[in-house]
Amino acid sequence: MLICNNVISDLEIAQFKQNFSDHFNKKYVNWTNSDQVIDYRLPIQESSPLFDVISRIVAKKFPNPEKVWSAYQRQNLPHQIHIDDYASDEKDKYRYTYILAMESVPEFKAIIWKETCWDNNALNQFVSDWGKMKKFKKKISNISTSEDLEHTFDENQQDYMADYLTLDGIYTYQCGTACLFDATQLHCTSNWLKYKKFPYRELLQIHVLNSTPIQC
Repeated sequence: MLICNNVISDLEIAQFKQNFSDHFNKKYVNWTNSDQVIDYRLPIQESSPLFDVISRIVAKKFPNPEKVWSAYQRQNLPHQIHIDDYASDEKDKYRYTYILAMESVPEFKAIIWKETCWDNNALNQFVSDWGKMKKFKKKISNISTSEDLEHTFDENQQDYMADYLTLDGIYTYQCGTACLFDATQLHCTSNWLKYKKFPYRELLQIHVLNSTPIQC
């Protein structure tokens, strides 16, 4: 995981927020839980001037990316532990994710672990194997109590998988910064709703497909 500072200006952040407001009716539902919408996304079109900002950010680490995709995201509920399966059919390529903070809020965090899964099928198998082998494993952290991870409690196992994972880093939302990591790494958002101060949180997400690996 890599923290990138000063990647986007206050003016550019305002432009992305305005674009989301102006095109709110074009957003799509990305993830649901029963009848609840976890998050909405509004893709940033390559023909948009805003995509020039995306390209500038990506170019600092990826001079010749294979593909770049970006969307403005509004989260209504915190994300469970997951991986980003963008372009998972590209078996010979490397996939990366940027999270860009739109504001500085210490209660907004992304937690990234070192364990990886190539796609969602592999993730489901990983979780299943963890459940079967949990009694033979030792916890390696108490992150379930040190961070806001109540939403990741596994009802079937009556335990937190997070305590058995190897922490890579924690990204606390600071305006103008970005977090870059391998898209196959397990990660989740913190449970900011417990503080009853923010009905949702927003971010800019970028996915990059690259022909060679980078260090992050």
